[in-house]
Amino acid sequence: MKKLIALLLVLVMAIGLFACGKKTEDDGFKVAISVAEYNEWNKLYENVIKEKCEANGWTYEIFDAKQDANTQIDQVRSIINQGFDAMTIQAADMAALAPVVTEAADKGIIVVDHYGFTEDQVAADKIYKVLFGQKESGVLEAEEYIKLNGDSGKVAIISGLTGADNAMQRVAGMKEVLDKYPNIEIVATEYCDWDTQKAQTAAENILTAHPDLKAFLVADDGMSKGVWNAIEAAQKQETCKIASQGFYEWSKEYIKNDKFMFTITYPAGFFSRDAMDVIKAVVDGQSVEHVKYLGMELVTKANVDTAAHD
Repeated sequence: MKKLIALLLVLVMAIGLFACGKKTEDDGFKVAISVAEYNEWNKLYENVIKEKCEANGWTYEIFDAKQDANTQIDQVRSIINQGFDAMTIQAADMAALAPVVTEAADKGIIVVDHYGFTEDQVAADKIYKVLFGQKESGVLEAEEYIKLNGDSGKVAIISGLTGADNAMQRVAGMKEVLDKYPNIEIVATEYCDWDTQKAQTAAENILTAHPDLKAFLVADDGMSKGVWNAIEAAQKQETCKIASQGFYEWSKEYIKNDKFMFTITYPAGFFSRDAMDVIKAVVDGQSVEHVKYLGMELVTKANVDTAAHD
């Protein structure tokens, strides 16, 4: 009998230890937010992350890679080692980050990707994706530019981080459209790291080399602000236009005052809202699609006060 009681005690203790080891939301669910760069867009992104995490009783931490893939790899390894339960990621370099992201998923971390790892980089069933069409945004921008400013003349393209997939995809979309028009000349394609001052410097140099430039097609409003500064300094406001995308709160005045012809909105808060909802659904054991696409909206004077921007 004593042996039986002792055996039962051992079983009870084992069950208790197993229960203690099993992670639940009540134990303190932690979400890591791995961003390529903590910029203005990601400040808006974090606002909704904070709201969602507070509503769910979760905590979160931002990991800023500052556009350096090696830094981000080390940060994801730290996320794994610290025992985070879920993470969202904007990869500075998807090919470089793919192995460690796969490792995170294999360790049981719920991973939500915002930039679109391909299946040969990270298996489709390992991660969840909340995306918008990067290339499609470039296509939409170039098509709208043609409608508003014609199918001839010199144009320049200003995009984000050199080698980054999202920056290259936006450029690819723009060029796919512009290349259809033989009377449009793309005189320069500059990658300015999503930085306002770098975009301004690039635009100044392009305008010096091509004073008859008709427009800049820019991959983000933050860089477009710098491009506008260059146009204004060169006194080309009447002859050189800006097509853009991004749409921040301050972008409204740029649209209203004709500094930007238009912009495209894909609100940061929509990404974070849907990412947190995906994580919550997975935690709750619901069936979740592995890929979700967000919509885009063209923003002009006609809808500038009603279009979503965060």
